[in-house]
Amino acid sequence: MNKQVKKTLTFKIVMMLSTCFSLLSMQSLAAQSTVEVINESYSENQETPWKLWKKNASFSVSYRINSEANLIEVKAQARFNSTLAGFLYFIEDLSLTPQWLDNAKSAQLIEEVSNNEHIFNIQFNSIWPFSAREMVVHSRYWQNKDLSIDILVKDAKETSKNQHVVRMQVLGAHWKIVPIEPNKIDITYQFMIDPKGNVPQWLAKPMTLRGIWSSLQNMNAKLPKSKYQQVTKANIKEMLEVSD
Repeated sequence: MNKQVKKTLTFKIVMMLSTCFSLLSMQSLAAQSTVEVINESYSENQETPWKLWKKNASFSVSYRINSEANLIEVKAQARFNSTLAGFLYFIEDLSLTPQWLDNAKSAQLIEEVSNNEHIFNIQFNSIWPFSAREMVVHSRYWQNKDLSIDILVKDAKETSKNQHVVRMQVLGAHWKIVPIEPNKIDITYQFMIDPKGNVPQWLAKPMTLRGIWSSLQNMNAKLPKSKYQQVTKANIKEMLEVSD
């Protein structure tokens, strides 16, 4: 493979990895007590063991290959200094998405289904000679009795108005936010996305994993300093300080 081919394939993967992690910028909502299975091929992969890719004191990224779909499924785990409401407000502010998400150009709300349920899209910068890409998702969250929060994301049925971009498909995405101390949360985020491109897996895997790690670092730098750490949500209960 010559240098030019490798270079163009790398550009294409950069776009892919950005979209994969873009689900973290969801504006989701609506109460629900159990996690839905979105895609059959996604659920069938649950017996495949995870392989650890990289870990430090704050982050952990693992992956496994879905042989049926020939796609990479990723699980990212992180610990952030943040309130529950502060994190939700941060990812709901779509104007902030390009600041922490690799290659994100913009994000826009399409429909507010309810206070706790939204449909939105994320646009990604085009890198010559590849077409620009986008993702259109429908997401919602709910809080459980133990104060943890589940967020469920699926591919939106809405037809995209952008005729000159490639639309990716969300095959499955779910994440859980667990308060471990006041102003400190653990997050587990699991997803699988079809980028709709013929990209070799040997190149897609390392680029996707490195991109997710970078996005976690960006969020870790900005989230604790966000103005939303001082704001509460009416429908979210926080972990309280224990008085002596």
